[in-house]
Amino acid sequence: MNAPALNERQKILAFTGILTVLFLSSLNLTVVGSAMPRVISDLGGFHLYAWAFTAYSLATTVTIPIVGTISDRLGRRPLILLGIAVFALGSVGLGFVQTMEQLIMLRALQGVGGGMLMAMSFTAIADLFTPIERGRYQGYTGAVWGVSSVVGPLVGGFLTDHLGWRSVFFVNLPFALLAAYFIWRFFRLPRPSLSGETGRNFDALGAVLLAGAVTTLTLAVSWGGGTYAWGSAPILGLLAGAATLGMGYTLHSRRQARPILDLGLLKDRGIATASLAVFLVSAGMYAAILYLPLYMQGVRGSSASGSGLALAPLMGGMILTSTLAGQFVSRTGRYKQLIVTGALMAALALVLASSLSLTTPMWLAVGTMVLLGLGLGPVNSQLVLAVQNAAPREKLGSATAGNQFFQQIGGTLAVSLFGALVNAQLAAKLGAQLPAAARTLPAPLQDAIASPNMLTSPEASAQLGGALQQLGQPELLSQITAALKTVMVGAIDEVFLVSAGLVGVAFVVALLLPERPLLGHPTHTLEVRGEAPHPASSATD
Repeated sequence: MNAPALNERQKILAFTGILTVLFLSSLNLTVVGSAMPRVISDLGGFHLYAWAFTAYSLATTVTIPIVGTISDRLGRRPLILLGIAVFALGSVGLGFVQTMEQLIMLRALQGVGGGMLMAMSFTAIADLFTPIERGRYQGYTGAVWGVSSVVGPLVGGFLTDHLGWRSVFFVNLPFALLAAYFIWRFFRLPRPSLSGETGRNFDALGAVLLAGAVTTLTLAVSWGGGTYAWGSAPILGLLAGAATLGMGYTLHSRRQARPILDLGLLKDRGIATASLAVFLVSAGMYAAILYLPLYMQGVRGSSASGSGLALAPLMGGMILTSTLAGQFVSRTGRYKQLIVTGALMAALALVLASSLSLTTPMWLAVGTMVLLGLGLGPVNSQLVLAVQNAAPREKLGSATAGNQFFQQIGGTLAVSLFGALVNAQLAAKLGAQLPAAARTLPAPLQDAIASPNMLTSPEASAQLGGALQQLGQPELLSQITAALKTVMVGAIDEVFLVSAGLVGVAFVVALLLPERPLLGHPTHTLEVRGEAPHPASSATD
């Protein structure tokens, strides 16, 4: 790509559009998180709780590498605008859903738009700025993520409590219009010029194979240990299918000039290490966003607004360290020590989070979340920088999208795994916690007891209380509620412990990350830790 014909003012205005796009996509995740417990209480289907997030993440994961590869040929701007339109359409539809199945389908549509926005946003920053400048601006993206993640739960909780959960999906529309304006008006860069390549050689078969592999693997992890036993024929069949499709994609992609997900880039140690680290560390983020609101509403009995505040300390820590990390990298040209330190702090925080209980002091819970945010802040943004710094200029979109793909698939599989863990814990331990009288109630009441909706929905709790009153056993309500809370907090603790292990492995992987000089810093022509500058570092912007 030729140097962007933009002056500094135009770059900043274009970057403002990118930040608005990122705000839009990240706001969606957190604003919905606070509303989901109430959505489930209205639409039913707690067993589908994780799928409301998994459908979005799965669609995003599949979309990211596809649009990343296309953008290297067609440019970023048209795909960003298309992503905004698809995202807004899905948001409008979600405001009118009547069943959990409809909600999951529209979350998938929304995820397609979100995948376009996520992949293009981080790549567009690399189009606008030199490598040494990217450290600072990638830090700003982390701050925007943090701000939206603080505002999202508060707005989502307030709207859910006062206007109903349907209103949270319409919050996206004003930001979608604002983002579309900035991108249309200011983000005007020359299209990539790749000789001999056009949009006609799009790898459709590769897209099908990759999407099939990701989908079957996600289904296997989601259903394993819950809907089906891990050793059952359906789960083994899905795992075999995922392995077959994955191998098929790997062999097929080797014969493609521009594969959907360029696995050849993983031959570079920096890209491979950063991709594995971001795959693992995303589990900690998703565990916090998905299960902290459930802990606050279901276990501690707070309102939707109150559960939104649970994420504020975490995101406050992220805002601080993400911004400071970007400034540090732009001054020093060093990013590895930030990634390593951040991963270690996040792992320790998740270990502490795995001890949350019915009586945990709020100051301790808040402190744990602050520590987790401080750790996660610099990790994701600087891992993107590490990948972009190692990638050839003509494959910048594919490389950045690949990093986002591994982050998303890590989060998608983690959410599926966590959902399976929670459901398995409820199925295995709830019966033993219930009083003997509760285990002899009529079948419809048994089904009501087995659903955590009773912890998040005052209406469901009142209905069960009325039924128990008619049976002459009103005292069972408090005992059943206590049993549900005990099992639920144990399941949530297990989620945090598993995510701590994954982030701990990410810390070890980050130690192996090679640190290469950033173009634009005085040391970029020198060797760093005995390693010569990567050839990609000499590319011009």
